[in-house]
Parts: sequence; structure tokens; C-alpha cells
Amino acid sequence: MSGYEKEKLLRVIRKNEQNQIECAEKFIAVPTCYGKQHDMKPMIQVLTEEFEKREYQVQIFPTSGASVFVAEMNVGAEKTLMFYNHYDVQPEEPVDEWKSPPYKLSVRNERLYGRGINDNKGPLIANLFGVQTALEAQGTINCNIRFVVEGEEEAGSPHLEEFCKTHPDLLKSHGCVWEGASAAPKQTSEIYAGVKGDAYYELRAKGFSKDAHSGDAPVVVNPAWRLVWALSTLKNRNEEILIDSFYKDVVPPQKEELALFARYPPEKIEEYKQLYNTDRFLLERDGVEFWKELILRPTCTISGLLAGYTGPGTKTVIGKEAMAKLDIRIVPNQKVDKISEMLRKHLDKQDCSDIEVKFMAGYEPSRTPINNPFIKLLTTIAKDFSNREPVLFPSSPGSGPAYLFGAYTPWAACGTFDPESNIHAPNESMRIDDFRYMTAFIAAIATELGR
Repeated sequence: MSGYEKEKLLRVIRKNEQNQIECAEKFIAVPTCYGKQHDMKPMIQVLTEEFEKREYQVQIFPTSGASVFVAEMNVGAEKTLMFYNHYDVQPEEPVDEWKSPPYKLSVRNERLYGRGINDNKGPLIANLFGVQTALEAQGTINCNIRFVVEGEEEAGSPHLEEFCKTHPDLLKSHGCVWEGASAAPKQTSEIYAGVKGDAYYELRAKGFSKDAHSGDAPVVVNPAWRLVWALSTLKNRNEEILIDSFYKDVVPPQKEELALFARYPPEKIEEYKQLYNTDRFLLERDGVEFWKELILRPTCTISGLLAGYTGPGTKTVIGKEAMAKLDIRIVPNQKVDKISEMLRKHLDKQDCSDIEVKFMAGYEPSRTPINNPFIKLLTTIAKDFSNREPVLFPSSPGSGPAYLFGAYTPWAACGTFDPESNIHAPNESMRIDDFRYMTAFIAAIATELGR
């Protein structure tokens, strides 16, 4: 029997809903794109005010980049519930595609709109108000609370490791909600117990000292062709990565994982089709094979290309430089440094030693065992909230800095599918009802973890 009453939690949430939305307005109003060098101090100030008025002990930890914000509520309990969040956001461009100003919270059609409302300021607020809801509904909670909130996640968390190595004691808990957790009636929840790693590179090919007339193509080095040839050696048309020994350290799929995939409801793949408005996927992948490739296998992706003339009309020119962004997702037991060495050796071997490789950012993969008590707790609460068995993913297809925490705490994320969330895109949004249930879900975790 649970120690919380859902309806009581939701009544408390509705009572405080105007305050919660006003808090969201404050958070969204502060531009916090680390890549655009926004001033993060105003956001730190807003965070400090909101947490201190709820009697959290706040500490600010400077790094070589954005500061890490830590807030703790120590009730003398045996167990600690931790939250990892980030206060930085993606760039708002293209601005002309927004239907309302990106840094002004807007409400329409039962949704909240604004940059960061879903990733990750909205979930941060739900976590904060969720703990508050548990306290109001129960009178007390039986676990200590700690928030660790960084400001560089969208840029690859380049300086979070400075904080984590210096303060490992602040990473220890009995369960960490990674960014957010939610479940709602009549919606199948998704629990993610891991993330892939990621190694992100910028590749450049250079020609002569200036752009050349394309009529001189027989005698002038063309950086665009040099780069295209180099990129074509990385992967074949069957999506197999051709770098020597690339798959050597990849942990093969486990029987338990394949059994999980076989039980996934078919509508989960249909949701992906809805998301991308397609009726088929790469190499006709479907069923267990779809999930195995998406969740357990590494990838090599060209994320961007820039070369020559790309404006309107024609311009017969050979550009002096070409650039590509390369994104390699890795899985246990691959390592970022080793992948970087392999990439350089591969290009040299392919007569592409002239291609410059610049490492931009990287994460190691991280997993919480799917039989961990914290995963079981989230599964139980998600089933109670939705009246459906949640789908447990051993890993997300995406990446994040969870590897810095994974040695100290079990962690997981939990949520529901929403094709209109537009995370990282214009018109980022969240259903108001999801905001409520996300808050209630956190209140339930805070109530149950210490029992």
C-alpha cells in the first residue's frame, strides 16, 4: 500500500498552480543559452530566491564555465532523493517560426509555451513543487532532498566534471531523478535507465588560400570533395561503421534486454512514425531489431555540412574550406578517448590525413541496472498513476552527463510521449495537465523513497 493519495496530491497542486505557473514565467523570462554566452547570474539569483524561500540550503559552485547550483533540504533521514536538472536552454532560432516570444511564457490550447518549458526549466519547477506538495500533503517527508542544477548541459556539460570530481559527496543518493519524471492517466510511461555516450567532432578540409574559379577545378584542391570522400569512408549503406575495431568494446545485447524489447507494445513504434510523419524506417527496421539498433547500438551521424556557395542563384566557385559536424553515439564499454584515437587513425589510413579533426564535446555512456530498487519504485508509481505497465528502456537513444553521477547513485528518467513538445525546436511546449501530473509524480517519489 502506498503512503500517498493521488487525489490529495492533485488537490494541493491545483491550490498552488498559479504560484507554479508564475514561477515558470520567472524562469522562462531569463535567457540562458550557454552557447550564446548569456549572463547566467540572473538565473542563479532566481533559483536562489525560489529555493531559499522554501527553506533549502543553497550553495553555488563556480566552474570554468557556468556555475553549478546545489540546494539541500536535510531532514535527518536515512535516505536521500536527488534531482539532476539544468537551467541552460537551446538557442531559440529560428525566431520567426515561434508563434509567441520564446522568452515569455504563453498559455494557449491547454499548453505552456516557451524556451525551456520542457527542457529543462519546466521539469525543474515540477521537481521543486513536487517536494513542496509532498510536504503539504503529508506534513513531512522521510528522505533528504538535494538538487544539483548545472548550466551547460545543452553545450555538452564541458565543466560539470570539475564540480563532480571535487564534490563526490554531493552525488551520493538512494535515487536520482534525471531531469524529470512523470506519468499520467491513460498514457504509457517510459522509464529510461541509461543513456548512450557521445563524441562530437568538427571536421575541416582546407584548400588554397582563397576561393577559386570552378573552371580551375582540374588543378585546384577542392575541400568539399576532400571532406565528402573522407566522410564516405566512415559508414556504408547498411549503416555499418567502418572504423577499424569500432565495435570491439560494444557489449552484445543481453537476453533480458531482447526479452524486454519483445514485450514492447507495437504502438511505441507507431509513436515514432507519428513523430517523424513517416510510414517506414531506415533499412525497414521494425520490432525487436528496431529497438536493438535504437537503444543498444552505436551510431555515426553527419549533423551538419558547410562548403562553397549556398546562397540564391549560381556562383561557380571552389570554396577554400569545408566543414562537417560529426556526432558518434557510443555504448558500454566504448570510451570517448578511444573513439577519438580510432577516428584519427582511420582518416590517416584512408589517405585523409589532411582532414583536421577537432573534438568538441563528449559523454561516456551510463546505465542503472534495470533491477535496481529505484527503477522498481519508479515502475510501481508509474503503473499506479497511469493504470498501465510502463515501458522500461535500458537506455535512451540520447546522451547526457549521467556517467559523472552513475558511480555514486542509481538514476533514471521517466515520462510520456508528446509529439507536440518541440524540444530543441521553435514553439517548445508542455501540456498543462502533464505539468500537474509531473509534479504529483515527484511528490509520490518523495513520499515513497523514505518509507
